[in-house]
Amino acid sequence: MTLQEKPNSTFSKNVGPSKSSTSNSSIVITPKELKELKRVYKKLCNNSEKTALAEQIQKIRKEITALCETEDEFTSEPKSSPSLNRRILQSKAPTLNDAASTNACGKGEKVRELEDKIMKLKKSLDQIESRKMEKMYIRPQDAATALKRLGRKFNKREVLDMIWEVDENLDNVVDWDEFRLMFERNIRDTSGLEPATFYHMVQFMIYDKDDNGMVSIDEAMNMLYARLGREKMESVIGKLFGGEDGAPVREVGVQGGEINFTRYYEVVTREQDRTFNDSEMGRTLTEKKNHGRGIK
Repeated sequence: MTLQEKPNSTFSKNVGPSKSSTSNSSIVITPKELKELKRVYKKLCNNSEKTALAEQIQKIRKEITALCETEDEFTSEPKSSPSLNRRILQSKAPTLNDAASTNACGKGEKVRELEDKIMKLKKSLDQIESRKMEKMYIRPQDAATALKRLGRKFNKREVLDMIWEVDENLDNVVDWDEFRLMFERNIRDTSGLEPATFYHMVQFMIYDKDDNGMVSIDEAMNMLYARLGREKMESVIGKLFGGEDGAPVREVGVQGGEINFTRYYEVVTREQDRTFNDSEMGRTLTEKKNHGRGIK
């Protein structure tokens, strides 16, 4: 089935491999994973609007700082500050504390106008954040915004394909039930056939609990141990953070032992290809291909 067929489709969609032959039903979502899965789902829902609002607030705050900046106050934020949305909600714009500071600044009225704008934008942001899960959805633009922030830009067709792979009821958005089903199918997949582009983004965001766009060894271990146990966890950690030949952990980012989404995506897609090639179907296809080429 092609993406173009999707809007007019009226039949039940089944794009993944059958559970009976390609999944491990004994694997379940752990309570810790479920909690983090909900966190990521809420973050992705209406992500495009939330990011735009947060960026507007940040821009206005910079205007206020520029208006009232002195040698010793209103210094710029460090680059290692928390994520944009969280920083906006937790912090306050610079304010003029009394009449003296207002007169000293000479821009009191303008600052107050800008502060009013910030309050209205924060109210809009709070309204989006406070929606109930059953009224929250992930749209293509929300996924595209998340991918852009993670530093891996997908074109429009790739983003639409990614959403379509998860969108069971063909309404062009991803709801909570579809989101959870996508995660369950992928953690149980033993064939490498399950559509996983959306899953890879979500799994990275689950690992990245501090929302800094990087995943550390500690963050990954914290989530993997409960599901995989020590031995399998160490194998995954080695593949993610080590070299192709089993080399020591590669130090990427502001702290040693961190990886960005680009590195993570390269590793997990490569491992998915290997899983498929090692599966019964993968071996059969390889044999047929070799037979066609006259290779024994």
